[in-house]
Formats: sequence, structure tokens, C-alpha cells
Amino acid sequence: MRLFLVDDDPLVLESLSIILGHDPYFQVLGVANNGEEALASLEKLTVDIVLLDIQMPGMGGITACEKIKETWPQIKVVMLTTFHDYQNIHLSLKAGASGYLLKSDDTPKQKETLKAVFGGLSIISTQALKGFQEETKEALLTHREQELMILVANGFSNKEMAEKLSISEGTVRNSLSVILEKLMLRDRTQLAIYYWQRKTGQEP
Repeated sequence: MRLFLVDDDPLVLESLSIILGHDPYFQVLGVANNGEEALASLEKLTVDIVLLDIQMPGMGGITACEKIKETWPQIKVVMLTTFHDYQNIHLSLKAGASGYLLKSDDTPKQKETLKAVFGGLSIISTQALKGFQEETKEALLTHREQELMILVANGFSNKEMAEKLSISEGTVRNSLSVILEKLMLRDRTQLAIYYWQRKTGQEP
């Protein structure tokens, strides 16, 4: 499998080149630091998969992915990034990416994904998909429900929340039940933990 790597971090490029280069299944034909360099290099190479970072100086990964697919539709693109939010996943897939990996994914997972994409599948990293699903769940919450979640996470009682938001305690209780159902959580303790894990970027 002929690969081309694109990332603005030299250490990432070096690490990937060494790890993938030691596997006889993969052949790293070249590297680039941004989208412009990648497009120029791809003019001279025959590549199967481009492993592409999202945020880079100059032309970023999303735009580069679009241009690669427009010019060489046979080349498959796999995004390799630290971002697992809804917008980046959505834009990457819309741009034509066949895979979405996180840099935190272990090497066997990265290799497995590249092989699957090479075989014609579209793959999103489990970690990225989990982050996407969590963000999608939160998008189901109304503004008032998000307010209540924040108050619960900060230790407010039902009575205190009712007074602060000028609603009845019954409305608070009903709204909390809806929030727990939407987020698939058991109780307000889990809700508070969930909120702070998301707030600090930890895995829920």
C-alpha cells in the first residue's frame, strides 16, 4: 500500500514514517507539511492513501482533502487528527475522506484502519466516533436543559435551581428526568461527572 503523509508536526511525520515504514505492507512514498506541498508532490507520485492532518498552516486538511478527491478521485484520504468534534468529522466526510483516525489511536488500530480503507471501507475511529456521539447527544439538549446540567454539576439543589431559573421544583425534576434520558445517564451524580469530564476534555 503506497502512502503519503501530511502533517505540520515534523515529529508526527517522522514517527509515522518509521512505524509504517517498518511494516512491509506499507510503503511511505513521501511527506508534506501542509496542503499546498501535498498537492504539488502528488502530481509526481502514484499514491493509494493520503494520511492527512486537519489543522495546518496554509491549506488545511479539509480543503486539501476536497482538492485531492477532485483531482485524483481514486486516491483515498484518511484524516489523522486530535479533533473528534462533530464539525470536523462532518466536514471531513463531506470533503470525501474515507477514514477518520485520532492521533491517540494505537498503532495497530491505525494500521487496521488503513487496510480497511484500502479495501474499500469507510472507517471512523472508535474514539472519534464516541466523541461525535457524545456531542450529538448534547446537541439534543435545549438551552434550558443545558443550564440545568451546569447547575447540577455545580452542586445546586432542585430548590436552588428553581429559584435561580424562576421555575417550579416540579419543572426542575421533570427536566432533569428528560436530560438523564437524553444522555443515557442514571442519576444527577452521573450527570455532574459527565459534565465535568466533557468540560475538561476527558473521556466520559
